[in-house]
Amino acid sequence: MERNQARVYAVTSGKGGVGKTSIAVNLSIVLAGAGERVLLIDADMGLASVDLMTGVSAKHTIEEVIRGEASIFDALADGPENLTLLSAASGTGKIREMGEESVELFRKELLKLENAFDIVFIDTGAGISTNVVDFVFMAQEVIVVMTPEPSAFADAYAMVKVVTLEKPRMQVGIIVNMAKSEAEAETLSAKFGEIVRRFLGKSVRYRGFIPKDGVVAESIMRQVPLALYAAKSAPMQSIRKIAGNLLGLQKPKRIGLFNKGTPDY
Repeated sequence: MERNQARVYAVTSGKGGVGKTSIAVNLSIVLAGAGERVLLIDADMGLASVDLMTGVSAKHTIEEVIRGEASIFDALADGPENLTLLSAASGTGKIREMGEESVELFRKELLKLENAFDIVFIDTGAGISTNVVDFVFMAQEVIVVMTPEPSAFADAYAMVKVVTLEKPRMQVGIIVNMAKSEAEAETLSAKFGEIVRRFLGKSVRYRGFIPKDGVVAESIMRQVPLALYAAKSAPMQSIRKIAGNLLGLQKPKRIGLFNKGTPDY
């Protein structure tokens, strides 16, 4: 996807339960509502939740595209605010390694959409399994979602380490979710960035934070995206700031340096 005209972001996390999918869904809706042509791909195969969060029921899934049973055009579905979705199978629990041939097939299918979208988000599964990493490497930037929990911090570092070892020039962004305050998020991201710089020689971008708020869980329970359920809530205000950051309307903060000062982007 390196030559794709669309900007491709993989939204991922080292562990589950950090709010990765909610962020991907609502960030996509905000950008689509702002006039960007946005595609959100649910790449959490077998354990998908994007369709549940958006209330969209697609005729075909990403698994069918990967198996060659449907074209990527057949699998696209309309989501909220002119968002386009590529859904995955939900609740099957069947997670199979794609393999090189399947990865290449899906890459070719994605290339068919290179002129159709401005931004593509790939919502991956959690962890650092081969399936997750294969989708991460289809993006230009991986956005790692973490929370203030020590385990989330450690697992986020593990993901950045995998990316750095395999794709050292790949851009890495960080979003701190469920933070008590902006100050807590910035302190955490600065600490994370310093550790990544020291041990991996990598610079990461602080893309922003989202405060902890019970309204997020409410929207998920009601299967209504937060962007539509509570558009003026504090979490949505933060998500809109992140959207502006991605569009270049706000200057992202760089954390650490890459190879003694050479920018990683």
